[in-house]
Amino acid sequence: MKGGIMAYLELTGACIFIGGASFGIGGLSGFLFGVPKILNSDTNNHDRKPSVTQNDNLVQISDWLTKIIVGVGLTQLNNIPEFLARVGKYFSIIFQNKESGEKIAIAVILYFLIIGFLSVYLWTRLHFIGMVKKVEDDLDKKVNAMAEVINDTQQKMTDLGGGKTISEKFDEVKAEVNNIAANDPDDPQKSKWGGKSESNERKITAKIEPSENPSLYKVTLEVCSTNPANPLTGFVKFHLHPTFNNDNPIIAVTDGIARLVLNKVYGAFTAGAEADEGTTRLEIDLAELSGVPQEFRDR
Repeated sequence: MKGGIMAYLELTGACIFIGGASFGIGGLSGFLFGVPKILNSDTNNHDRKPSVTQNDNLVQISDWLTKIIVGVGLTQLNNIPEFLARVGKYFSIIFQNKESGEKIAIAVILYFLIIGFLSVYLWTRLHFIGMVKKVEDDLDKKVNAMAEVINDTQQKMTDLGGGKTISEKFDEVKAEVNNIAANDPDDPQKSKWGGKSESNERKITAKIEPSENPSLYKVTLEVCSTNPANPLTGFVKFHLHPTFNNDNPIIAVTDGIARLVLNKVYGAFTAGAEADEGTTRLEIDLAELSGVPQEFRDR
């Protein structure tokens, strides 16, 4: 009786190990077949190009292995029954009846191999893709949050500035301004950045609004792409009037736009911008914009 129980436990354990190994092999195959492809932003998503891209080594490995498995499987179809017979014969030694044990071993292997493949494949398709998407979205949110912090810091550093007669601040930098711009000491960025507001599929725009301070204005400068297939990425370096505390703020691009908000602007000036790591140069004269308040234009 005791020997019968031990034999039963040994047989059960052996079947569990065989089934578990088969389930693992089938599950790995199901995962390789179910791994989603990563759509590269430069070829599949023209309206958005993230600063951080995924490492798609696993996708490439999955692609290679699935092609190898399918290719080898198709060329060896005739040999599969013989291979299964050899495997069944190998594991039949754990059964008292080797003839029936061979068939049982093959059945256990095929059953758990198929169950493992289908269960992991379906899990990969139904849940793993969502997990990858969630991680990517969280990463994008963190990158955008960091960019917003950087941009907010840059904007706060600019403080008061702009205009041609900005009192004490202009007096402090007047000598430096004259050295930088011999053509127009009151507007040193004028004609320094190509004189065009649009170049290399990039453009700079400006919006002038009344500020909370009745004597000042709020100016919003934006640099964006004019071609959805070539989105703006990275950083944009703005060049402002020297009367700003931070007259060369560097703004991170978020959602395809580099936006600089100046809350305390005295009067009109020319702003320059460098994008695409300095290969694109843009320029906009706030005094030449339509609809600009005359007071702001004349300052």
